[in-house]
Amino acid sequence: MKLFSLVLLILLQSCPKPQNETILTTRLLVESYTVTCQGFIEQQCYLVKEGDAIPDGEWSLFYESIDGFDYTPGFRYEIEVFKTKRDPSIQDVGEYQYTFVSLISNEVVN
Repeated sequence: MKLFSLVLLILLQSCPKPQNETILTTRLLVESYTVTCQGFIEQQCYLVKEGDAIPDGEWSLFYESIDGFDYTPGFRYEIEVFKTKRDPSIQDVGEYQYTFVSLISNEVVN
């Protein structure tokens, strides 16, 4: 029985551990329009402010998608997202994956 327990313990320790770890929940302010940007390919990027930069910070290009976020041009959104660290061995993607959590506010922008 002790040998079985030892073998089981060794097997459990050798199992791969999940690479993704939720780093934090953060707020994003998403501008009412997208811009053409060049990442791995030419694409449309959001303009965002994150966290403490929301009131007074500069707009930044946001190359990632936000899973579950239903974006409509013409609306400025403040949203809450999960920011999850990606496996560093995956190439041609950003360091983080973003998943929509909730809508804080949205406003029509002319």
